Amino acid sequence: MTTPFKSRLASLGTLRLGLIAIAMVNMLLPVIDSILRRLTASDMSDSIWYIFPTLIAPAMAPLLLVVMFFDYVMSRIQAADAQGEVRDHFIAVSRIELMIMAIMILFWLPFFILLFK
Repeated sequence: MTTPFKSRLASLGTLRLGLIAIAMVNMLLPVIDSILRRLTASDMSDSIWYIFPTLIAPAMAPLLLVVMFFDYVMSRIQAADAQGEVRDHFIAVSRIELMIMAIMILFWLPFFILLFK
């Protein structure tokens, strides 16, 4: 038996779910790093883990936003061409992607403001 949430997730498609998952992991890496630093009370700047939340995640954030924006635009184009249930599906997809993009922007904005200050 599938729940409405599972069917909604399945209707997004594998590539879209992968993109959303990568975006979520991108936002979780700095949080996990911060928690680990507080729990261990040590400087982990000499470990390989340090590269992921401090270098790779901030560099990937704008790239992921651009890819998600392109997918958002394509969802809106598909919604404009479709009718009925298909149109509703693409509108829902575009709203989900817009929400994820807004969360990513709000999450990374303080970092980039401090970076360019």
